[in-house]
Amino acid sequence: MKSFRALLIKEFRHIFRDMRTLVLILTMPIVLVVLFGYTIKNEISNTKIAVLDYSNDSYSKLFIEKMTASTYFQIVKVLKSENEIEQAFQQGLIHMAVVIPRNFEENIIRRKQSEIQMIIDASNINIATTLDSYGKQITASFQKEINQQLSNIQPFDVSIKMQYNLSLESAYMFIPGNIALIMIIVTALMTSITLSREKETGSWRMLAITPVRQLTMVVAKIIPYMIISLICTVIVIVLGIFMFKMPMHGSIALLSLVCVLFMFTACSLGVLISVYTKTQQVAMILCMLGLFLPALLLSGFIFPIENMPQVIQIISHIIPTKWFIIALKDIMIKGAGLITVWLPLSILSVMTLALMGLSLNKLISKNV
Repeated sequence: MKSFRALLIKEFRHIFRDMRTLVLILTMPIVLVVLFGYTIKNEISNTKIAVLDYSNDSYSKLFIEKMTASTYFQIVKVLKSENEIEQAFQQGLIHMAVVIPRNFEENIIRRKQSEIQMIIDASNINIATTLDSYGKQITASFQKEINQQLSNIQPFDVSIKMQYNLSLESAYMFIPGNIALIMIIVTALMTSITLSREKETGSWRMLAITPVRQLTMVVAKIIPYMIISLICTVIVIVLGIFMFKMPMHGSIALLSLVCVLFMFTACSLGVLISVYTKTQQVAMILCMLGLFLPALLLSGFIFPIENMPQVIQIISHIIPTKWFIIALKDIMIKGAGLITVWLPLSILSVMTLALMGLSLNKLISKNV
């Protein structure tokens, strides 16, 4: 019994000696609860939409008021022609466009029927199907209100067009997300673990008495993982195109540029974590909490960012995966060019330079 108690006390001392790991372990449940609690929601609110009102009469205005009165939609753009719809989608300004035909009020009063068209960005099928349901629900509520004034109103013809994904293929959503997660795992996670292992085993200190500089060792160790990451990315893209019918409407050169840039961003994150940690265990926990979970939950891969609290939305802006997935979808699904994806590219470039600068500064100072 004494020996058991001695071992138990020794183990507790060992745990409390490494306060950094202990803090990370105790922080993990808090982070998980907050992330999952604020991101996993089925309902969507304040979705940005555009309205093209050809009729501009009292009933069309009433229908628009009905949409804005709900918490589902937020009108951010009033369109003048159908040519502006595609541009609004390309720029990422809206998730849905509502088109009200000419003579809307006259058709309701005289013909006892009318139609409304809703064009939905279906690059994320979870959001698209939910917006489809919300749009039909509001239309039915509007018609019920009209029925109190007029009799024998026939059901409105709600025309739904799923922009960019007519058949609602799930590959349009999970292929870009999988590419991002693979790069995070292969490049960032493996880089941080590999470099942390060198420090944990003492190989890093041995460099001080050898001609090989720390920076040279870091570059030599991360290049294989970068090559593997690119190979995995090519495999996922090829499988997505030929097996799951994922479109490739944009430039392959631009897509390659985005993938390489994000690979450097992920690699910089891995190096930064490794130079500030002393063990593989801490590096792995930091990668899971700081990279993998945010990439999964706060990037818009599965759950819409617009539906999250304002604080979480602000945090999502510093998640590189968010900008990478936006650029991937714009290029592959929407056929966007450099003019459209300049913002994600610029943000990823700034992030990469900043992360590399922090990592190199720590390496050169030899305080790792």
